[in-house]
Amino acid sequence: MSIVIAGSYLGTGQHLLYDGDSYKWISDIPEESWIFGSGDSRDLREIATAMGFEIGGFESSPHSKAFSKMISGVSIPWMHVMPRDQFQKQLSDLVAQLWMLTNDNYVGYYMKEFVINRETIDGLSPPVIDVDEFDRICDLYRTSHKLQEIKKFKPAADGFAPITRYNLAGTITGRLTVSSGPNILTLKKEHRSIFKSRFTGGKIIQVDISSLEPRIALGIDQKHAPDDIYTFVRDSVLSGDVTRNQAKVAVLSCIYGGGAWSLSKRLPDNLDSHNVLSSVKSYFNIPKLHNRLKREYSQAGMIKNLYGRPIRSGEALVNHYLQSTGVDVSFDVFRSILSKLNEFNFEHVPVYVIHDAIVLDVTRESLQGLREIVQDGIYVESVGSNFPVKIEIIKE
Repeated sequence: MSIVIAGSYLGTGQHLLYDGDSYKWISDIPEESWIFGSGDSRDLREIATAMGFEIGGFESSPHSKAFSKMISGVSIPWMHVMPRDQFQKQLSDLVAQLWMLTNDNYVGYYMKEFVINRETIDGLSPPVIDVDEFDRICDLYRTSHKLQEIKKFKPAADGFAPITRYNLAGTITGRLTVSSGPNILTLKKEHRSIFKSRFTGGKIIQVDISSLEPRIALGIDQKHAPDDIYTFVRDSVLSGDVTRNQAKVAVLSCIYGGGAWSLSKRLPDNLDSHNVLSSVKSYFNIPKLHNRLKREYSQAGMIKNLYGRPIRSGEALVNHYLQSTGVDVSFDVFRSILSKLNEFNFEHVPVYVIHDAIVLDVTRESLQGLREIVQDGIYVESVGSNFPVKIEIIKE
């Protein structure tokens, strides 16, 4: 393994490579190297941030503070603004930090799953905005505080929405947040009509993973997950005494740590919410999972999701574990769908990820192809389960 510090960051004509034993100036960055200062998906600065570490680069030096005051907002070529001995010392310190980071016991997840998830996000392209629909919705909310949120989608001269930048490390579990640009995560579903296809006769569609976390819970307990989990729970776990929607509420209360009192408000008066919750927890084997995670946290001061992502919180262990695993499962499903669309040369453009859903701009022919691709669901090897998905047309 080797580390490369980008020449564009250092202000040098070449990149600096370190392999654990020696330094070398190189012109081309090896594909297997980890990079610092490039800004791409393999940039160690972003990985460090996701891990909760702060890398002390040249920006933390006294020279940086002095030059930043004089030339604010300008990229500083460090090699040319620092004394040689100070530059070498700062560079040596930076390399030592990066090398230690790449050899951390918990870095494996971030240098594998985190990177490929980041690459999936980086492959998104903004959608075309339907200006008439955009203006109509803005007019509806002209006196509302929500107007500013909608106006962030205002198209540029080329007709496309501004770029949305996601943060994969903004929450304990890795659940996505938006760091800048239009916030697709909080845009109301009915307002997604502002998007339109870039293809003649094309469509904007949303592909949702069905009952993600409950399906993961069954998968890790090595149970077969029925196509419709909530109907199965209603009929086979709760003896048909509740509606499907009430069964769904009971399942989600079980997964997300809801209590019997709040559940009782959604159930028929003749049902004991404690018994309902206990039955559902037993079916999903939540007590066993909770006890395992509790031991893990007690021993290591953290738990890891199914993919190895560290979760440094002792609260809501089952919820955090399943939600965090759900993030990585979702990306596995998205990559599988995109890979198959590419394999069969179906024209498509991924435009947004909305937690356990991906929004695509597709041609009419590609939509038909996609329906065939996902008709039997998407198998996720890490969970050992099939994940059904549903396709919804957002805009014709």
